[in-house]
Amino acid sequence: MRRAGAPDTAAIARLHADSWRAAYRGLLDDAYLDETVFAERAALWHARLVEGRDAPLEAWVLEDARGLRGFASLCPLADPAWGPLIDNLHVRPTLRGEGLGRQMMAALQQRIGDLGAPRYHLWVLEGNVAARRFYARVGGIEQTREIHDMPDGGRYPCLRVVWAQDASPGP
Repeated sequence: MRRAGAPDTAAIARLHADSWRAAYRGLLDDAYLDETVFAERAALWHARLVEGRDAPLEAWVLEDARGLRGFASLCPLADPAWGPLIDNLHVRPTLRGEGLGRQMMAALQQRIGDLGAPRYHLWVLEGNVAARRFYARVGGIEQTREIHDMPDGGRYPCLRVVWAQDASPGP
């Protein structure tokens, strides 16, 4: 993985939109996923990578000769109690099951170790069963439940998944 920058904005936004369309169909509003998600994700990533909003935020891309295969983002100072926040972890939908998510989690875990944080966390939509299973396989423990506002205008239950820094990303 390498650090993402402004030139990666469009590719990250496209992968993010495609990932949400695949993972959140039936969870988020269909009109949002069909008509709005790409433009909304493009604006978000432009704000983050070009304008520097949401700093400090680290974005990382996983790519090869065929292009972007996945991306992740990390908010190192997100929460003093829960530690750094993995804000995004997305693999191109056609590549799921190839170990790329596990590879990105291992790289993020190493980066978080460099920060000296004892634990880290992420939020997952409660209805996103496939992601929840993946996080459990890589050692995440569901800790708390909150209702979050989502970009489609809805409010959805989300679960905080937590890892101890000394935990392995799993087999």
